[in-house]
Amino acid sequence: MADVSIIVPVYNTADYLDECVKSLLDQTYKNIEIILVDDGSTDGISSGMCDNYGAADSRVIVIHKTNGGLMSAWIAGVEKATSKYLCFVDGDDWVEPEMVEKLYIKVANKDDIKDIVSSSYIIEKTGESKKMDSGLPAGIYEKEELLEIQKKLLGEEVRPIIMSRCMKLIDNRLIRDNIKYCNPDIRMAEDVNIILPAILDCDRVTILDNAYFYHYRLVSTSIVHKYNSGLLSNIELNYKTFLDIFKEKGIANGEYQMNREFVQMLFIEMKNELRGGWQGCIERVKGVFKREDIATRIHETPLEISSKANKLLYMCMKKPNMLNIAISYLVLRLYDMKTN
Repeated sequence: MADVSIIVPVYNTADYLDECVKSLLDQTYKNIEIILVDDGSTDGISSGMCDNYGAADSRVIVIHKTNGGLMSAWIAGVEKATSKYLCFVDGDDWVEPEMVEKLYIKVANKDDIKDIVSSSYIIEKTGESKKMDSGLPAGIYEKEELLEIQKKLLGEEVRPIIMSRCMKLIDNRLIRDNIKYCNPDIRMAEDVNIILPAILDCDRVTILDNAYFYHYRLVSTSIVHKYNSGLLSNIELNYKTFLDIFKEKGIANGEYQMNREFVQMLFIEMKNELRGGWQGCIERVKGVFKREDIATRIHETPLEISSKANKLLYMCMKKPNMLNIAISYLVLRLYDMKTN
């Protein structure tokens, strides 16, 4: 039996899949299984590529399923996995050859310890690579230290632990036991839906130092980079779903964390409305940020903001008048033109 199951959701990623799968087959740690979950690809290429990888290497297991979205794809992979530890890699990303070895060497490897080992990652965009780290310093966190971290997992400008299911090695039990919390209607922050309860249940978190093993390819079709008329509804669904998790796990300050997280997510919603185009922009922004419940939440949940860009958006959120909206729109438009 393999020590590590690497689960790869695949949906129309033919342009990137070779680079992704090759980076997994080339891992220096060899006792792995690679589970490719073809989530009903329609490009006429990705499904066949998965089958070819499976035929060429016995460590590759292929699942074909009807399209159900990213969450359903990785859940299908988890159900197939046989290893004690899980690793997730998305089909348009790639990893360094030593990733699994460096993560696996840090697990306690004891049945009574439920581990999460996390590396850092690199955002890959055309002509640009940007290293990203957890808010916590590298080290091992357990017992009282871990309890303190669990009190501030969400609602921070920089999260103490990266809340992605990727770039980690995770005890299989932490995922399987918490799939029941996963809400398939969530379309943004899906990973928080599973990583939040996993961290709340784990016995030990290890953050690796200078471990930029995971390359996250920034794709312009991501929900946070294009206008989405349903984004606010998703943020409200996240609030309810994640708050329920905090309550069931007995985290006393869960509501405090979620109120702060909701306001943090409103920065994304502000950018979303501004990216919807200038026509109707003022009405859209006012429609959201002058809504009584949202305005109250913003004013009753103060945040400490360090980013200059977020300070501008924060001002606009608190005072969504024509001048602030126009300035925010122009600044964001200039940023998008520079980075796209």
